[in-house]
Amino acid sequence: MKKIVSAKFWIALISIGCIGTGIAIACAGGWDEEYGSSNFSPEVFVDSAYSPFFLSDQFYYKIGHDQNQDDRFNNANIKEWSGYLQNKLSQPVLSFLLQEATAMAIDSLVNYTSGKAPALPASMPLLATWQKTSDKKITAFLRYLQLAKKAESFAVNNFKYSWDYDTKPKTNKSFDAAPLNRDLQNELNSSSDVFLKERYWFQLVRSYFFNGAPQQVIEQFNNQQKNMVHGSMYYRSLSYMAGAHYKLKAYSKANYYYSLVYAGCDALKTVAHYSFHPQEEKDWNATLALCSNNEEKATLWQMLGVFYADEQRSLKEIYQLNPASEKLDLLLARTVNKYEQKFSSASQMYTPFDTTAVASSYQLITKIAGAANTKNPWIWFTAAGYLNTLDAHYNEAANWYSKAEKIVPANAFATAQLRLLKLINRVGQAKIIDAKLENNLLADIEWLKNFDNTSMPNLRYTEAFAWLRKKMAEKYNKQKEWVRAECFFSKTSFYADNKKVEALKTFLGKPAKTAYEKLCTDLSAVKMEQLFEYQAIQLSFADSLDAAVEKMVKAGSGAAVELAGNPFNGRIQDCHDCDHAAPQKIKYSKLSFLQKLKEMKDKIAKGEEVYTNAMLMANAHYNITHFGNARFFYENKIIGEGVSSPYYIDSVFRRMLTSMRMATKYYTLALQNAANDEQKAKCQYMLAKCQRNLWYNENIYADEDKKYSEDGMINLKALNGFKALKQYANTQYYKEVLKECGYFNTYTSGK
Repeated sequence: MKKIVSAKFWIALISIGCIGTGIAIACAGGWDEEYGSSNFSPEVFVDSAYSPFFLSDQFYYKIGHDQNQDDRFNNANIKEWSGYLQNKLSQPVLSFLLQEATAMAIDSLVNYTSGKAPALPASMPLLATWQKTSDKKITAFLRYLQLAKKAESFAVNNFKYSWDYDTKPKTNKSFDAAPLNRDLQNELNSSSDVFLKERYWFQLVRSYFFNGAPQQVIEQFNNQQKNMVHGSMYYRSLSYMAGAHYKLKAYSKANYYYSLVYAGCDALKTVAHYSFHPQEEKDWNATLALCSNNEEKATLWQMLGVFYADEQRSLKEIYQLNPASEKLDLLLARTVNKYEQKFSSASQMYTPFDTTAVASSYQLITKIAGAANTKNPWIWFTAAGYLNTLDAHYNEAANWYSKAEKIVPANAFATAQLRLLKLINRVGQAKIIDAKLENNLLADIEWLKNFDNTSMPNLRYTEAFAWLRKKMAEKYNKQKEWVRAECFFSKTSFYADNKKVEALKTFLGKPAKTAYEKLCTDLSAVKMEQLFEYQAIQLSFADSLDAAVEKMVKAGSGAAVELAGNPFNGRIQDCHDCDHAAPQKIKYSKLSFLQKLKEMKDKIAKGEEVYTNAMLMANAHYNITHFGNARFFYENKIIGEGVSSPYYIDSVFRRMLTSMRMATKYYTLALQNAANDEQKAKCQYMLAKCQRNLWYNENIYADEDKKYSEDGMINLKALNGFKALKQYANTQYYKEVLKECGYFNTYTSGK
């Protein structure tokens, strides 16, 4: 092991009865889930005490960084003291005394209890009902609090939410610990109560750590440790002793004692882990030599595997020490979860990625699984099966799952995990999907689709379901079963073919469906009404308004969506926000808009007010494109919504949503029926706007390389409408355009 530059070690101090704590601050990574792409849930088989060490892009799984410095043992302290005092003090009172009361408040309480003061200060209303008492345990408790509160001047850190890696606990350099240490030592020596002795011992060890020499900490710990129960107070004290060895640069001993803390006290696992820093191979071997048995060695190897992310080495070493060690479980989970990350994404997760690391992981896990001599062989069988699934060795995976199934424990979590992985394997293994396979898969897919994670929140099933749907769709597409493919995994390219859309409508509307067809219908992201809405939108852009209205009537709630602005407005400057904010006498829904549009088209066909109706229709066709104020009209489940640039419109729909064909058609018709120069000027300018948008479509938006720099030097000479508009310089509209339109101003000035 090469020398490793270790993270800084320091002890964070906490309030009464708490231990020094190392803190690691880690920022979030880039995964959607902190464990990356995963279907293998460590919670199924790894003891929950190890959960902070599950694979994560955070420093610690689900907690990010350890922030429990000030309150790690608060509840335990209250519970332990309540038991010691035989519930004579209420929990709120105990909580106040242990966690909130100042040293002065405790002195006042002691004086009142002993009769030296006539009353308690009014600043302690919670103790208003406190009675004077001669109860020995309460008296002993208050005496302990008097000394413990004095320690808070150096024992409270108050940096719970610090983001500074270099933060150090602030000790009171002017604090003279000698009187406190003397009093603590006297109480320790004179007390015969083990409960009190271990707390005075802890306070004394901690005080020496911050106010004395490291050797004093070690001596104080060793003088009393044989008399102490190996409970939480023992391990809190032991952590300070380990820290003292670290201060002395006795790293081998420090790491050994931290491993004892890690193994002995679940609440301190993250503390011990963070403080654990092997320096080099010689130092590591010296640490191992201190172990009194193989279990202690296994703990060290587990910590090393997690800390330095070398799970494979630690797996091998622990397995040699004891194949049945439960410490293998965490390392197995981390190894498998890492193996999963070798696959680039959810969509390509099961494409083999051949690397030496992957191969060695596979070989090690399958070898151990094959020996079948671990504590829980079913876990290893399941893991071996899953690695084979990931590598597309489906038959081998099925054999491992079969072995696991025979001995899997009868609990819902374990059986759900195995069921999930078996389902993935069966789908991956299938060459074709026929009716027989559909029926065989039906129950499992239904189970996964309807999975209620409230009873099993840690089962990692969402990615598996996403992969399953995409994989099933791929297989259906190969079989040219387009509708089933679309139900499992929706692709916008499907909607480019109206025959496929009609086929999907037929399928969704089928009155008598099989159970599997009902499943497909439920899975379909697009429902019948949305298909009608989509077709109505398509027909609208094609100016097939009769058919569009007919379809939109069947679009359900989609037809009632209101447009934010008046779609018949035609501004000199495109200003969506202006149109959306403007008062509207009539609020158009998608359906009522189409009905009004159809009414205008019918009038044009009859020769009624052709200029006015053509101009309004042209504005409407302009506004329902991406450039207009009525994008809400085309936004729906299939086309999408909230797109800020034509670049981000799906390529299937981009041409339709940016087309100026219909707007140009009706502006031209209006021009042909214009009665005066003002009307003609307006038509020419609006045609120029259409030409401008077309220029951008062809010269800017057609080039993906310009996605992040959409500004282009438009060729204004290409805008024939501007050229034609110049002949109407005598009109008021011309003057308004010259004032408001920077393009036209530039065109006319030649600058």
